[in-house]
Amino acid sequence: MAVITAMLPLLYWVSAAAVGLITLRRGLTDGLGILAWVLLPAGAWIVAGDPTPLSVIAGTFILAAVLRQSVSWVQTLGAAMIVGLFTSLLLDAMLGDLLNQVISMVQEMFRQSVEGQVQLDSEGLRLLLLGGFGAVHTAMMLSSLVLARWWQALIYNPGGFRGEFHALRIPPLMSGIILLIIVAGPHLGLESARWLPMLLLPWIMAGVALLHGSVAKRDLGRSWLIMFYISTVVFGPYVITLLVFAAFIDSFVDIRRRIPARN
Repeated sequence: MAVITAMLPLLYWVSAAAVGLITLRRGLTDGLGILAWVLLPAGAWIVAGDPTPLSVIAGTFILAAVLRQSVSWVQTLGAAMIVGLFTSLLLDAMLGDLLNQVISMVQEMFRQSVEGQVQLDSEGLRLLLLGGFGAVHTAMMLSSLVLARWWQALIYNPGGFRGEFHALRIPPLMSGIILLIIVAGPHLGLESARWLPMLLLPWIMAGVALLHGSVAKRDLGRSWLIMFYISTVVFGPYVITLLVFAAFIDSFVDIRRRIPARN
């Protein structure tokens, strides 16, 4: 399944989840055995000019190994930021020509819309695109890892993943470090447009876990979660901003502990 889905367009996330499942359950050696076979079709996609399958599958394997070894989603999220940074560098090297074409198209569209009165900074736009692409790839790795962990719990420990996901909370120290990097990074020469989306991912995932845990504690039903995901699709940036703020506050006040259970 891992090899076949890696061959098919847009199904590499299933392959990544399968590699993650074997790594979580059987360990690093067996995970590497599956990964070695998956690298064949993933490498073919690179030859075709698309590094996404390889980066997502390999990144999911690394995060699955970290989660198996640490048994900590917090440490895994920390590792995801590091993997995401390397992914951004890979995309910069592999997609240079494509990015230049996209930048030229965006600049042309912007020039026509404002009648040439304002020019976009090509380097700033490039960094913004790289940051967005890197964050999306890292989010796909985490999503595949979540799917792999859910499969593992479903097969071997029904309900096990639900409890650990609902309890996910970023520690105050980690939130403080992320905030410090965001605030001080531009003054230290870091390109905030490139790294900011990556740094927000732990808070976004913790915010989703906070929502799921709160809904479960109050026994509000799945309709609230359905409305949340619909709102995320319709009002994406606003919902994500709320998730980030909620996760940051939760790091210091533990919102779930303060929410009274329904029963």
